[in-house]
Amino acid sequence: MEDVTLSKGPGFQEMGRSQGTIGWQRFLEGMISKEILPIQGGLRQHGACKLTLEAWATGLMVKLLEVTHGQWLYGNVHVHPTTVGMAATARKEEIQQFIKDQLNLGEDGLDERDHYLLEITLEDLETSSGEDQHYWLLQIEAVRCEHALREATNSNNSQNQQEGGHNSFSQNNSLLYRDHGL
Repeated sequence: MEDVTLSKGPGFQEMGRSQGTIGWQRFLEGMISKEILPIQGGLRQHGACKLTLEAWATGLMVKLLEVTHGQWLYGNVHVHPTTVGMAATARKEEIQQFIKDQLNLGEDGLDERDHYLLEITLEDLETSSGEDQHYWLLQIEAVRCEHALREATNSNNSQNQQEGGHNSFSQNNSLLYRDHGL
């Protein structure tokens, strides 16, 4: 900034040097050199500005922040790919469909102690965060899987007892893993 102020006089050169030290990024973030205030004060004395120094400096900082914010918005809309947002929306819709599927299953495949998971409404889930929705899905899928494993184990134990066979852990375990794709 010092180069721009060379022909403007000593006060401007001091301001240019000071603002140059602060840097353009900080300038656009609203950090202005205190050396600019005497220059603006001189303009105010000559009637070129009716604002107080404080009001003028505040207004300058606000305008600089508006420029920075505008650049940030432009970058978000025009520079960053929209596919990121589209992928997040698609994932959210997918999770919500999984939730609806789980709610449609109702109490089937749940132990009575796990029925509390169905007390949540779709409105509650739709207004909750994606992380909460994902956690709920993992929770209900885990208890359904646990219920299915327990049912398979009980069924296998009953069958072995009826046949008079021994309940071998390794036989039951391999059957459970094969039946449930584990």
